[in-house]
Amino acid sequence: MRRFTVHYKILLALTVTLIFVACRDSSRSSINNQASQPIATPQPTPLIIPVSDGFDYPVGRKGYATEAKDGDGWYVAQDFGENNHLGEDWNAESGGDTDCGLPVYTASKGMLVFADEAGVGWGKVIIIRHRLLDGTIVETLYGHLQSFAKTLGEVGRREIIGNIGNANGDYPCHLHFELRFSDCAAWGLPGPGYSNNRAGWADPSDFIDAHRPAAVNSSSKVRRKKNQ
Repeated sequence: MRRFTVHYKILLALTVTLIFVACRDSSRSSINNQASQPIATPQPTPLIIPVSDGFDYPVGRKGYATEAKDGDGWYVAQDFGENNHLGEDWNAESGGDTDCGLPVYTASKGMLVFADEAGVGWGKVIIIRHRLLDGTIVETLYGHLQSFAKTLGEVGRREIIGNIGNANGDYPCHLHFELRFSDCAAWGLPGPGYSNNRAGWADPSDFIDAHRPAAVNSSSKVRRKKNQ
C-alpha cells in the first residue's frame, strides 16, 4: 500500500509538472505571436481644404483695391516680379507707417496651415490653403504681421487674421502678400521672398481679379496697375 502511495505521488507530481510546462510554453507562444504582429501606426487625419467662394484683396474694407495710388486707400509699393519679388507689398496711400496695425483679411475661404514667427526679414507669417472649384489647391501668404488674430483652423473670406506690421522693425510697415501653387519651392513655408525662379508663384492681383466672388461684377471696376 505504501509503495502504491509513493508511485501515486510521483505520478501526480509529474502530471503537475507537465501541465505547468505546457501552460508556460503556451503563454510564451502567445506573447511571441503578439510581438510578431505588426503594430498599426495611426494615420494622420487628411487636411480638408474648404472650397473657395472667390477671392478678395487682403487689405481695405471693401475687398477690392488697385495697385495704383488712385484714392482707394491702398497701393502696391513693390509689384510681383519687380526686383525678383515673389509677392506684392501693399501700403496705405496715407504713407509712412500709417498702415501699422491695420487689419489684414483672408483673401478667400480656406484652411490656416501656418502661423508663426518666421525670423529675420519676415516677422510673423500666416499661410492659408484654398481649394478652387476644379480641385486645384493654392496658398496665400501674409507676411510681416504685427500680430495674429487667428492661428489655426478654417477661415472665411474677408475674416481678419492679423494686423499689418514691420517684420519686427526690419522694414517700414506693409503687407507682403503672395499667391502660390503646390509646385512652388516653398510650399507650406515662408520661403525666400525674392527669387529669380518664380515657378509656382503667381501675380496675386492678377489671380484675384480672375477669381472674384460671384457677387462681384469685376467688369464694373478695372484694376489699374501702379504704373498706369
